[in-house]
Amino acid sequence: MTSVGILTVSTKCSQGLAVDKSGPALEALLSGPVWTVSERAVLSDSRQEIASRVLEWSTRCGLIVVSGGTGLSADDVTVEALDMVFTKRLPALATAMVVGSLKITKFAALSQVCAGLCGKCVVLGVPGSTKGATENVQQVLDVLPHAVATAGANGTRHLHVDEGASVENVKAGKVKAEKVKCGCSRMDEQDTAHDVQGLSNDLEAGVARRARKSPYPMIPVDMALQQVLENIGKPRVERVPLGQIANGQVVAEDVVAREHVPAYRASIMDGYAMSSADGAGVFAVRRAMTAGASTDVWELQRGEIVRVATGAPVPRGADAVVMIEDTELVESVDGEERKVRVLDTNIVEGQNIRPVGHDLRAGVVVARAGTRVTAVGGEIGTLAISGNSDFAVYAMPRIAVMSTGDEVVDTLGKTVTELPLGAIRDSNRPALLAALRALGCDVVDFGVVRDDPDALSQTLDSALDTCDGVISTGGVSMGERDWLKPVIEQRLNGRIVFGRVAMKPSKPTTFAVVPYAQSQRFVFALPGNPVSAVVSLHMFVAPAVRKLAGHLVGVGGSEVQVLRPSVQAVLLDRVELDRVRPEYVRGVLAWDHKKGAWTVELTGRMQQSSRMASMQAANALVSLPIGTDHKPQVDIGETVTVIVIGPPQI
Repeated sequence: MTSVGILTVSTKCSQGLAVDKSGPALEALLSGPVWTVSERAVLSDSRQEIASRVLEWSTRCGLIVVSGGTGLSADDVTVEALDMVFTKRLPALATAMVVGSLKITKFAALSQVCAGLCGKCVVLGVPGSTKGATENVQQVLDVLPHAVATAGANGTRHLHVDEGASVENVKAGKVKAEKVKCGCSRMDEQDTAHDVQGLSNDLEAGVARRARKSPYPMIPVDMALQQVLENIGKPRVERVPLGQIANGQVVAEDVVAREHVPAYRASIMDGYAMSSADGAGVFAVRRAMTAGASTDVWELQRGEIVRVATGAPVPRGADAVVMIEDTELVESVDGEERKVRVLDTNIVEGQNIRPVGHDLRAGVVVARAGTRVTAVGGEIGTLAISGNSDFAVYAMPRIAVMSTGDEVVDTLGKTVTELPLGAIRDSNRPALLAALRALGCDVVDFGVVRDDPDALSQTLDSALDTCDGVISTGGVSMGERDWLKPVIEQRLNGRIVFGRVAMKPSKPTTFAVVPYAQSQRFVFALPGNPVSAVVSLHMFVAPAVRKLAGHLVGVGGSEVQVLRPSVQAVLLDRVELDRVRPEYVRGVLAWDHKKGAWTVELTGRMQQSSRMASMQAANALVSLPIGTDHKPQVDIGETVTVIVIGPPQI
């Protein structure tokens, strides 16, 4: 049986202001021996919500029917939402629904039904009325099983030949065509397995044969991040001495103290150790005890005192320390104290003495797995006193960074004073290297690589051989020399996890995994526009680095909030909303002490993805939703979600 998802799109139904009738009607229609409805939901008229849910269901459903939002009003966005996730459109299937429905009512011409594939799942977009939804599905109900089986198959030969039969036997008449599994009379002509090349352009084909539209579905930001985190791998543990633990690293195993701190009774004050039973009076000063001195060979006698420094061991026979301010000199010889009067009349046992193990007892856990080392110094200091010689920490990832493009001029190598016409200076690589170092990564600079499949594959292969992953910029859009995706798929046998993200800027952001030894390594192929590259890094690369660095270990709550922290802030600018994609504009996050709230101000009105200057002084990305006729802008004073990418102003 095929799993089916039924998604009703209606803001009123989602708010409880109306009753969903089309959903139950479709469920009744798709019941029986062929189908089983495994997913049901009602959503508002939101492109992002619709696209996200369809993408989520497409991994476990063979068929998804989305009803509602196919009309002519501005709020009807189902077709646009599904267009974002279709990996292949099925216009003939949509035409069949329309033609059949037009025989019933001419008003079917006013509905924008659609059909397509989301991966290997067939998706239909039908009207929201009970009558319209069921009538449209009924027009194609007989062919849907074959459509679903074909979409989920690696080729269709096995569908068109009876079990145990071959194509040759069918052609020879030994097996009748009517006996083929799917019920159609088609026979595949070739007895060869389907050669899966991925979705990228063929490296061997000419520019005229490249795709005119991206074959990669444009997935929502949250889903893209989830796919990164699912495919990025697990943190790697290493044992290092204290001096090699870097700021930002995370302790991988509980650290247990091997010894007491202090290991001896220690004086808290500069003063004199004595017996509390002696009380106030004049005493002979036996000797001086400084920090680091040993008391093993002698014992203080009654009527004696010994001068002690802060942190010095308290000798046997003494059970109290009187601070120097509570004494006065009585006699000295050659600058050395001989007799001192103790003025304190209320001396008690244990006074100004830290007992053995007062600060830390042997066997106690001093740092739990998941403890993150900060620049404050407290974590390193605590590890230092534990008595251990090395520590298990999560290794910071080693990442290769490269820019691509024949027009890109290296700014980290030989100085070029005058640029040739059409050339640009590389700002991407220096910016990414700086950001990755700030995250604690071990970075390797692979320079600027020209737009050539051989050069790209050789550089990527070398980078993946020595690093955990690669970050490149450029070469991932629709240009005739954008080779990154086909090189990853066809030369490195990699898998493109996603090739487009529904966001502005950074739409062409690509994430891939490449097999390596018994595991896999990752590639972030970021857009070539400077701001797009940096925004992509903070949206996807930085969370991946933090996961690899162990930031999720021992932490409860939202993964996203840990790996890509955000706050609510008051917007200090008016911003027009994009009508197609959510936007991430650059801003300055600051704490307003008078308002007692976070505020965010844009770094400028010019927020183009080519303008690196819009990243200057930015410590935040302001997350803006898709605009609608009802909500075309965000006004001054409104609260917005802000992704923190740098230290906020306090």
